[in-house]
Amino acid sequence: MKLIRPQFLLLAALLTAGSVLASCSDATDTKPVETSGTADTSAVTEAVTEDPRIPSALPKDLDLGGETINVWYFTKNSDAAERFLDLVGDPEGDIVEESLYARNMAVEEQLNMTFNYVDTGVMSGDVGASIRKVLMAGDTTYDLYNVIQWNSSKLALEHCFLNLADQELLALDQPWWSQAYIENMSIGAQSNIYFVTGDVSLDMIRCIGSMYFNKNLFTNIYDDADILYQEVLDGKWTHDKLLEYAEEGYQDINGNSQIDDGDQYGLITNSFNNMDNFGFGMGSVFSRRDKDNMPYLTIEEEHNVAIYEKIYHMIAEAPGVLMNKVEPNPTLQNVEWFSEGKALFLPGFLYTSENLRDMKDDYGIIPFPKFDENQEEYLSSVHDIATLMCLPTTCTKVDAVCAVLEAMAYYSYYEVTPVYYETALKTKYTRDDLSSQIIDIIHDSAMTDLAYVYQESLNGAGMIMRTLAANKTEDYASYAAKRVKANTKALDKFITNFEETIE
Repeated sequence: MKLIRPQFLLLAALLTAGSVLASCSDATDTKPVETSGTADTSAVTEAVTEDPRIPSALPKDLDLGGETINVWYFTKNSDAAERFLDLVGDPEGDIVEESLYARNMAVEEQLNMTFNYVDTGVMSGDVGASIRKVLMAGDTTYDLYNVIQWNSSKLALEHCFLNLADQELLALDQPWWSQAYIENMSIGAQSNIYFVTGDVSLDMIRCIGSMYFNKNLFTNIYDDADILYQEVLDGKWTHDKLLEYAEEGYQDINGNSQIDDGDQYGLITNSFNNMDNFGFGMGSVFSRRDKDNMPYLTIEEEHNVAIYEKIYHMIAEAPGVLMNKVEPNPTLQNVEWFSEGKALFLPGFLYTSENLRDMKDDYGIIPFPKFDENQEEYLSSVHDIATLMCLPTTCTKVDAVCAVLEAMAYYSYYEVTPVYYETALKTKYTRDDLSSQIIDIIHDSAMTDLAYVYQESLNGAGMIMRTLAANKTEDYASYAAKRVKANTKALDKFITNFEETIE
């Protein structure tokens, strides 16, 4: 399901210059614009004074009376391949950290409250287990939790989090919330929303899948790097085209007739989250919904079989492709090799660009390829380390926390996301104008699958292609057929547990 942001691009364009436009709109004594002759200046004045923002859904006179909101969050990951943003921000940090800090200060001032951000020191991979331990002990210290999708979504089935569907202070139909994504984590006719995300969680945008190519190497082979951009814009960027370029980009530099660390690669990939991106990019679907919004599994669909055939050919047979499984972290090594000019293509996420700032060669950003040219649109999966916000069932400040969340999301939509998207990502982390156009395509194609979000509760149903690829197993159809009974049983249990949380 798509991550729909209907007004994002228009507002981002209006706010490229940060909060300048907002500051002008608040002015009550606008200085007249000097003109020659008798030219009508009313249009100019209106453009300066009219506030383009959607009004906040919160009551203007809402006052939380100095309430302190205690926020549980995990530490920044020391793994440079998956760095998370610090919710606290930093007034002396980079432009994104400054905007996060300013957001928090604005929310505190508007609502008359105070944030108490508690960096628990928990690493991202341990978030779910750590929160379970806190909540099962009956600890009521924290009012709001910042969690990781892959290891925390299952906690909703254990009555750990509050259903936020009917909270009047959360305007979840507004564009600062990723409504489609939020709804995809819910099932059944009755609303059951345990996690919210969107602009309040900038890490979610950073976790959208994307690919990188070395423009210097590409130009050496094809004379013009814009050829690839144009293929993307024309809808002709396909998996077969990727493998064609990867073969052309490979050079057996050490002359031993083996693809190894002494060569120049066409494509370097890892055996886990990159495989998710390739599959979803070509349209893999592991779950669908019936008329009552109840999920059912689709792992045996023929298109999934055809997609995995392409993936298997890529990792096991295609010339110039290396699926790096070197421990402890092949992703970091792949980024390093790509930065050194040792590969033509690198799969990753938007946040990967932050690790390429020192790369000497120019690089470009493109979406993951389509299955073929008949595929209507590009599809970009959101990495399962995306961050979500939730309230514990023990929360004693529900209205206050919901008001704070709404204000955070609102300010982020207008002040934080444009800074990251327009200023940092499109300007600081990219090397050309066409990359920024492609980023719009990547952003607008973001999606996920319920079987992927709740993979830990569904016996890994949303990660079958990852599992097969890691072991270089060829026969998807047989493997899926053997798993379907266990996966369906897990889904039945999942639905039962989910319905019990509603009662």
